[in-house]
Amino acid sequence: MTTIQDRYDAIIVGGGPAGTVAAMYLRRAGKSVLVLEKARHPRFCVGESLLPATNPIWDELGLTDEFEAAGFLKKYGAYFAPAADDDRGVFPFPEAERAIHPYAYQVPRDAFDKILWDAAVRSGADCVDLCTVKRFTMEGDRCVGVDLVTEGGDARAVTARIVFDCTGRRTMLANQLGIRTKDPNLDRVCLFTHYRGVTRDAGDDEGTIAIVAQDYGWGWLIPFAGDTASLGMVVEREWFDSLKKAKIGRDGIWERCMADTPALANRLVDAEQIRPVSIVADYSYRAAAIAGNGWVLVGDSAAFLDPVFSSGVHLAVTSAKVATAEAIAALDGDRPITARHFAKYAAKVKETLHVFSHFIYAWNDPYFRALFLTQPAEGPVVGRMRREVVSMLAGNVWPSWRVMPWFYAMQGVAKMNRWRDPGDLGLAGARSAEVVAEGPAPTI
Repeated sequence: MTTIQDRYDAIIVGGGPAGTVAAMYLRRAGKSVLVLEKARHPRFCVGESLLPATNPIWDELGLTDEFEAAGFLKKYGAYFAPAADDDRGVFPFPEAERAIHPYAYQVPRDAFDKILWDAAVRSGADCVDLCTVKRFTMEGDRCVGVDLVTEGGDARAVTARIVFDCTGRRTMLANQLGIRTKDPNLDRVCLFTHYRGVTRDAGDDEGTIAIVAQDYGWGWLIPFAGDTASLGMVVEREWFDSLKKAKIGRDGIWERCMADTPALANRLVDAEQIRPVSIVADYSYRAAAIAGNGWVLVGDSAAFLDPVFSSGVHLAVTSAKVATAEAIAALDGDRPITARHFAKYAAKVKETLHVFSHFIYAWNDPYFRALFLTQPAEGPVVGRMRREVVSMLAGNVWPSWRVMPWFYAMQGVAKMNRWRDPGDLGLAGARSAEVVAEGPAPTI
């Protein structure tokens, strides 16, 4: 068993991707680290689709060979389809304007997170699982450590110069400080489950994630290596509540979702459901501040928007890298660590959330969706617009000034479609794309 010391350079609460990656970077800099996890790996977690822009971090940490050895299915792109059929718009990652890597991975999170946890242990971090953090210890406005209870019932107070909240959607410190705020633009409910024997594509397309648009939300299909897959639906709260009021249970709501979404249901004809339907509500939020005196929020603890573009693990890992770089610089000094030490980190998180949130908000506009669900005519502008969208889907959103002008151009196309073809979404995207191709490129 790991012996918990009284004091560390850094305490990390949460042993998921954000926490374990932060631990590895801190240990590389020679800092003493305590990682606390309430569960024991391997354990289930939703959020199984990764992005290519994360791959350089796996290379840096020496984890790519482990992922390859684990046999994780390679994800070469994403496709978006309407609910009624599989008439898809395909976005291959190699076509990105600023391609970083041709593929990502589709990962069962129990196996994936276990690899990261074991790597954090090997790095020399003190990693303790089945450990309950009762509260973050505050002295005035400064976080100085945590109060914890171990698996054996030992209650301890441990201190550190910096405390990382990597607790994901529990957002423990943000809740304790009262700075967690719900995103009013994304009042959604998520239902998800796993199947065996789902009909899937062949070759490199086998690992392509499917995103299916629905009038009251959207659905996903994430294939894993072998014969299992993750399926989910993100639906409007009002629609979900109307079915609950009609005394329809979670299984009935799931069946209704599949009945309304043939593009997913047609792949389940010979499949077997192997996991009960789970529900997550009130999951879209942001913290009013992501760093303070002696503390920093990393990954989902800082914000969680919507899983439509598979940004969760990517943001967790990339933010962990940036946050630890600033923490290491602060730990190398003698002064107390404050929010000012994380100014660059806060700015980068804000910039990233700016890009993804704008795309997610726009995804709820049916006219904007039409641009994803059609294959527009090629042209110098439309082609560039498409490649920039693929860059965003691959996770490459820095710097945002390269991405946002093209996003605003797409919004302009969507507005034009609404004005020109208010009742014909299926054709509007392709027609107006030809119009845009005749105009000048956005200034960048």
